[in-house]
Amino acid sequence: MKKIDEAAGKITLKHGPIKNLNMDEEEMTMVFRVADPAVLKQVKAGDKVQFEVERQTGGLTVTKLQKAK
Repeated sequence: MKKIDEAAGKITLKHGPIKNLNMDEEEMTMVFRVADPAVLKQVKAGDKVQFEVERQTGGLTVTKLQKAK
């Protein structure tokens, strides 16, 4: 994870392919909205995370976020 913007409810993630969105690129960095901004308090820049993202009305939205094990 690269950056957190709690005020805007957004997170910047470096990630690989996202199959459910048909994104096959090997590696890229993108900014996503989060469905629940409270989850941003559980992680910090530099953490490795696991996440789920969906295409919603407001754009690509992280619906699940947790530190990687």
